[in-house]
Amino acid sequence: MKGLVGRIFGEASSTEFSFVVFEPKEVKRTDYVKVWNDSDGWVIAQVLDIIATTDLKESDALKGREAEKEAYIAKAYVIGSRDDKGLLRVPKTPFVPGENVFKADKEMIVEVLGLKRDGVYIGLIEDTDIRVNLDANSLVQKHCCILAKTGSGKSYTAGVIIEELIERGVPLFIIDPHGEYASLKEPNDNPEEIEKMSYYGISPKGYGDKIRVYVPPNSPFLDRADGVLRLDGTNLTPEEIVDLTGITNSTQQALLYQAIKNLRDEDYTIEDIISEVESFKHNARIGLLGHLEKILDSGLFGKDPTPIDILLQKDRAIVLDMRGVPPEHQELIVSRVCSRLFEMRKREEVPPGMIVIEEAHNFIPERGMGKAVSTQIMRTIASEGRKFGLGLLVISQRPARVDKNVVSQCNTQIILRITNPNDLNAIKKGVEGLTSEMVGEIKRLPPGTAMVVNPELEKPIIVNIRTRKSRHGGVSVSVVKVKKGSKEKETKKEKKKQKEKERKEGKRKDKQDKKSKKKGFFRKMFG
Repeated sequence: MKGLVGRIFGEASSTEFSFVVFEPKEVKRTDYVKVWNDSDGWVIAQVLDIIATTDLKESDALKGREAEKEAYIAKAYVIGSRDDKGLLRVPKTPFVPGENVFKADKEMIVEVLGLKRDGVYIGLIEDTDIRVNLDANSLVQKHCCILAKTGSGKSYTAGVIIEELIERGVPLFIIDPHGEYASLKEPNDNPEEIEKMSYYGISPKGYGDKIRVYVPPNSPFLDRADGVLRLDGTNLTPEEIVDLTGITNSTQQALLYQAIKNLRDEDYTIEDIISEVESFKHNARIGLLGHLEKILDSGLFGKDPTPIDILLQKDRAIVLDMRGVPPEHQELIVSRVCSRLFEMRKREEVPPGMIVIEEAHNFIPERGMGKAVSTQIMRTIASEGRKFGLGLLVISQRPARVDKNVVSQCNTQIILRITNPNDLNAIKKGVEGLTSEMVGEIKRLPPGTAMVVNPELEKPIIVNIRTRKSRHGGVSVSVVKVKKGSKEKETKKEKKKQKEKERKEGKRKDKQDKKSKKKGFFRKMFG
């Protein structure tokens, strides 16, 4: 029978069953299969695990695999089937041992999992050609997070989503601490990735006309930017100034608070605070003035600030490249800009859109993991942004260090490989519906493969993230250059060594087997 891969055996319930696999190569972990149920018809299930078993005794193991054919047993978890109203149903009666198990067909997988026919195309279900499309409105308005350990592909995945949103005209403001996203302007020129594009049904594409890169005035990359982001320095709070300058002296802090208190009846600038501090007679004013002068020298604030509304424009992605900018300045920039954007969005002075925040653990740290002046506004946008059409795309390599309230507000979670126990524990707490098996799967994910959790998907699915159309700017820099061809030579050399090692090992085992047989023969003959 076409597509037949096994047969149910042993105990079977309505939610899970085991089956004997006929051809081991035909069934893999996470594959989708279908089985007939007498009450509900064809039902989809997913393979959770496969084990090989045999009835061999220990003494028979010396004969190797040919001694007796091993059996492969797969354990499957039932997902269900769609009823006449389109609702997903899990059978109420158990599956029958002896029932045939078939490979699930593409159309049924798409229907049962609730996959969209169109939307934000992020990749293919693992080991299939089934496209995974996410609803663009849900993704933007109800927030999304991308979590992964370093090198697993989080920034690459973010680039894929950004490409899709740019093509749909979604306004984006990208907070980029490491300068990874300006490369969206250019088409992908990586030969290996271009080769894979036909598999995903895409082609190279740059978004140069839709990307604008801004930098703060104190950036070392001013010459590469499309514009400078200068902030309005009016009415800075004492907390913001302390965060900017790192003032730790309690007397200086007291003088600062007093100066601002004296000025609070009207709008004030850094220059006004400096003038007020100069009027004090206390000796600590000298050190405080030095801190305030540093803020002035940074050029971050001015009387001609950048209009905030240009940071969220239809059909545009604005990248704020903050490479080389002190962390305390980065936090204040994020805090001030996002606060203004949120207020402007509430008054409909900017279009609905999305804020993309890389290295989110630095800007929205979990309680007890540090503090940032930007934390409060990010929490507010996470909890209230969907009402006003302002979404968040939160990206981090340290899930345990990101505010759990923000992660839990993200309806879509894209989780790549994570192995740190603290990070895994944080994901379990922040993502609803994750089982221990799913958490175990996250630890085994190869680079570029993600577990996608979304309320419109009936179950979390494993997705091979598609190749980027634009150039990826987050590639790690090689410290040691490998000469052309040397890598291939090294690989061949290693393979040759391995074969030689295996050959010698095989010979050694053969000798041991012969000795064992001889000893056994003499024992039998002579006792």
